Amino acid sequence: MFENNKDSPAVDTARSIFSQFQILEAKLKPPYLRAQAFARESLTQGVEAEAAATRLLTLIAPAGSGKSTLMAELYNGALRSGRHCCWLSLDVDDNESAIFSKYFIACTYGVDIKSAERELAFLKYSSIRDCSALFDTLLARIISIGTEITIFVDDFQYISNSEIIRFWNRLILHAPPTMCVVIAGRNRLPLDLSRRQISGMLTEITQNDLNLTASEIQRYLHQAHDIPCEIKSAEILHHSTEGWVAGVQLAALAISSSNTPAADFIEGFTGKDKSLTEYLLQTVLSELPTDVRAFLLSSSPLIRFSAVLCDHINEADNGHQIIEYLDKNNIFVVSEDRDGIWYRYHHLFEDFLRSELKKQNPLQYNKICIRAAQWWESQDLLTESIQYYLTAHNFDKAADLITARAPDIALLRGDHYTILDWMRRLPEKYHTSQPQLLLNHAWSCAFSRDPERSIELCHKALAGLEDATLFDWDLDKATIETCYWQAKTTEVIATVVSDELIKSAGKCKQILDTIPKTELFDISSIYNCLAYSMLGQREYVKSAHYAAEGYKFSIKSGSNYGSVWAEFLGGLANVEMGKLRAASENASKASHKAGPASDNNISLCAMADFIRSEINVQKCNFNVSTGSSGLGRSFISLYGPVEPLLAAIRNEARQLVWGGKFGLAWEVLHHGQEIALSTNQGRLHFGLVAEEIELQIWSGQVAEAKETLTRTHFFTFDTSDLSTELIPAIEDTTQLILARVLLADNQAEKALKIIVRLINATRIKNDSRIRLLRTLATMKAVALWNNNQKKEGVRELDKVINDAAQEDHAYPILVSGRQLLPILEEIQSRHHQGLDSAELKVKNNFVNRLLLLLNGEAAEPVVDLKTVNVTGRYELTGREISILKLIGAGMANSEIAGELVISIATVKWHLHNIYQKIDVKSRTAAAAYARKISLI
Repeated sequence: MFENNKDSPAVDTARSIFSQFQILEAKLKPPYLRAQAFARESLTQGVEAEAAATRLLTLIAPAGSGKSTLMAELYNGALRSGRHCCWLSLDVDDNESAIFSKYFIACTYGVDIKSAERELAFLKYSSIRDCSALFDTLLARIISIGTEITIFVDDFQYISNSEIIRFWNRLILHAPPTMCVVIAGRNRLPLDLSRRQISGMLTEITQNDLNLTASEIQRYLHQAHDIPCEIKSAEILHHSTEGWVAGVQLAALAISSSNTPAADFIEGFTGKDKSLTEYLLQTVLSELPTDVRAFLLSSSPLIRFSAVLCDHINEADNGHQIIEYLDKNNIFVVSEDRDGIWYRYHHLFEDFLRSELKKQNPLQYNKICIRAAQWWESQDLLTESIQYYLTAHNFDKAADLITARAPDIALLRGDHYTILDWMRRLPEKYHTSQPQLLLNHAWSCAFSRDPERSIELCHKALAGLEDATLFDWDLDKATIETCYWQAKTTEVIATVVSDELIKSAGKCKQILDTIPKTELFDISSIYNCLAYSMLGQREYVKSAHYAAEGYKFSIKSGSNYGSVWAEFLGGLANVEMGKLRAASENASKASHKAGPASDNNISLCAMADFIRSEINVQKCNFNVSTGSSGLGRSFISLYGPVEPLLAAIRNEARQLVWGGKFGLAWEVLHHGQEIALSTNQGRLHFGLVAEEIELQIWSGQVAEAKETLTRTHFFTFDTSDLSTELIPAIEDTTQLILARVLLADNQAEKALKIIVRLINATRIKNDSRIRLLRTLATMKAVALWNNNQKKEGVRELDKVINDAAQEDHAYPILVSGRQLLPILEEIQSRHHQGLDSAELKVKNNFVNRLLLLLNGEAAEPVVDLKTVNVTGRYELTGREISILKLIGAGMANSEIAGELVISIATVKWHLHNIYQKIDVKSRTAAAAYARKISLI
């Protein structure tokens, strides 16, 4: 995949991402060809010439015909000619659309890294029910590639899925002139190749083309096995094997193992009445040393093997020596890497060995699979472990492993795709083997945009808890109660993901009235659901309050997952309230709880990083947000709820537009819109279209913005599928965009009427929507100025700046674009040197920075302030603010000390200082003060 840049940073990045997505890198590389491999230059060169003309090559032949070897030679030749090469070896799992998509994206990763990462994220964290939208996106991306590229796909016989076949038919039909496709399989391809055949634009290689001639057999025996052979004997062998490559190789191994001259041996087996293949395989196996023969049989159940794995299953230490012997003697092992660590058996040999093991010792086959499963589990590679348990028909153990490990996989890694994949592999009747398994499945369905299935599984679990005979569960009272509340909590989460915000809030409050106070994690999750519900309903004060409650209970439960979610939601609420300092505190606490980034906590780090990125975008620290939001971008498809998805995609587009990369920005937004449509998320689609229009207007592309309005029917958006509580936000956004268009068309008077109406309505409904109010007030200033009410325009913008400067909240102002320049310059001209108070300095610096940004000049990023002025006279330090917030959350001194990793004595010392600064005498008064100044 990266053969041209083996040591580049891109390779390390790719390997890290493949590890996160549990992608076997060996499937993305051709078989390793030994230096002394038997070369067929004339065949290779002829095929290369034909394929270059037709750009589509198929190789159809049985196992052991040399397809993969020829493809590997073609791959190396294409690399040498400077083409970009992609390789994918398929297996039986790849007939699932989601798994195939994952590996196809991975094999083409190096062609367009950013798009590939976005597509992998969408696939991993989305429902695997329908991949048609992803296939459409993939197809559009691949056929637009302008570089010379060859895509190699081996073992296509595993594919029968109509969705995958449709993708390949369309790819072949629309492949650009720069693309060549090479497909190999054992059976006739299920593809529509008739057009290519009729037009002569198809090169077909069959077994007859791959079979060795008598002279090639003679040369092969001599070069590869050092066996002298007369042409007459080679002709006999050719007649017996029909030139079949594997048959000739088996004969060579059999001859090498015997003491009989080649000519006599060849004549001796031609008249056997049993299958030639079975005869040769038996002959080869019987002539091998006893320890090698035992090793071959015991390792045959392994899909791939290494010396360490083989030593584990055999309880021996000779794995390295035997693998080296097999490789040196060409005994049907295929190296999967250049380092000679991982190998597999040739498919033909593998099938034979497995059949022999099952005939000789059927119980041993399952024992080996179980030992392999245990080894993979010890390496924390659970999919492989579960697959071996399933192969051994140890379904109970597979179910136990999924039950035990699913919570960490889902909560810490945010990897719901893997859990859904495990459940797909597990036979259906074992899904109800225990309630925890059902509920883990339900949790991942909820976060994978399949809320209906999640609720169905919750109801099934609740039915089993009520009637123990339904699934034959033997549970104690405590387990029943814990599972009951877990089911209720998961059902609420699924309702939230469905965007039924009022309904979910009602359920949350009902649960909080009855749930035992001992169920701390479920309580924290319920409060987080309430926080999200209020966020979606634009009740930001309530959202922040519930997030604080969620944080408190998550701390008590010891759940970093719940803590990070609470700070994430609190951070989003604070951004909407224009409290960027408070949001920065949320981001810091989320980062602390998430810990250093690793594969094991990727979802927590993504949430923490996302808040930081959101704050930087709001401050217009675009150079900082671009560098810090790598993990945050995982949110592009990380979670089911709309709010984080919308903000993540929106922020990436804003960063790209600010950097002048308009085409990439529209691509990001269009991809998000496709995701929204394919997953029936109307609100997400509407929000991304609105963002596209706003950014087009901001960048001066007014005509394009109007085209987007027409193309998407923006002003007649269908709200029939939305919950009633979501419609007012849609209506407000529609009016805001209309005002933007009118301002761009110099219809200031009409725009002003709409803006004033929106401001008044927003203040009446909820005056905590400060980000929105700052945006509208800035638009009002522009409308007044353009309507020749210049003094009023300056006064309006000056009020916004006075308010926003204290929080460095630049984006709601800057998004109105260059129409602000004359107003800002007028404000700047009123600045008198030498008369600045500290507050005026902040304001003037803010105005200067806005001017620099609007003029396209580099402006220094704004850093978080270390202190906050809470009374106009006293200042609380960052540590004191943190302690005051925790007091407000109801935490005791010992809990605060544990949370902030300080001593109880230090907490008391800080409390003494806080009491003095804010002039209170008790914790209760301090908590009330924190609420008064909106710290909590």
